[in-house]
Amino acid sequence: MDFLNSNVQARPQYGVILKPESGLPLPVKNHTQLEIGFGNGEFTVQYAKATPEIFLYGVEISQACVLRCARRAEGLKNLKIINTDARYMLRELFEDEALEKIIMQFPCPWPGNGNAHRRVTAKDFSDGLAAVLKVGGVFEMVSDDEDYSREVWRVLGNHEALNAEEFLINPARSITTKYERKWLEQGKNIFSITFRKLKNFTVQRRTSQEMHIKIRKKITQENINSLKNISGKDESKKAFWKFGKNFTDSEKFLLETLTSDDEFEQKFYINISPRDEGFLIRLDKTSSAFLTPAVRAALNDAAEKLCKNS
Repeated sequence: MDFLNSNVQARPQYGVILKPESGLPLPVKNHTQLEIGFGNGEFTVQYAKATPEIFLYGVEISQACVLRCARRAEGLKNLKIINTDARYMLRELFEDEALEKIIMQFPCPWPGNGNAHRRVTAKDFSDGLAAVLKVGGVFEMVSDDEDYSREVWRVLGNHEALNAEEFLINPARSITTKYERKWLEQGKNIFSITFRKLKNFTVQRRTSQEMHIKIRKKITQENINSLKNISGKDESKKAFWKFGKNFTDSEKFLLETLTSDDEFEQKFYINISPRDEGFLIRLDKTSSAFLTPAVRAALNDAAEKLCKNS
């Protein structure tokens, strides 16, 4: 999922939406927390207002939800929100020991064996969570699904760096969401589970900061056209990519590209522009895509095919 475009960013009410222009990892302060999957942002904004001593990041995969939250949060100085998939990007966004607390409220339980990799209990996600929390930091999940809550309690409680600390039913909470209040009024139980990080833990990051490829050949519109609808894959890394339409401005070309890293999708433009006696191939600055394995593979594939076709 791409970060929101610059036209949206220019509107004052959307000043809380973060663009990764300074690269990763994201900067943190003394009391930095994260909410994953904040929905319409009702809790997020109330929580940031009620705790001005913290700095809160919010991650949400739905662009529409990001915009709704941004409208609620206009003027807040201790909140930044980002439009991406935390399942894949949590460990890429932050350094080890960066966050004092991570909050998830009513995550989808993703029933069925085929969806196990999407759950909070998936190893990649729980390892990333354990890495970016400070020692002594807390992960708190709230759910209306008892079976899922107990599964998370059991699996994360067995993680080498996490301790299952508290399992509460219908706890008193000073800030609640509209749906939570509705479910409680209907007599439905709410489950709150808390884990604390016990020791240092790390994971390998997959993204990189920059990638420029220089080719010393003349590239024409015909060469660029030959890439349309060409796709590639690296199954060992669960990486897939496909090239689409292209646009030209004088000698510079923009090549539309779609990538997927283990179902984490990004859509962006590859910039192919003259440099010295050849062409430079890189991510276009307006795209704000992360340099994941699939993105790096797409850049390499475009360069290789353009060299062969020119």
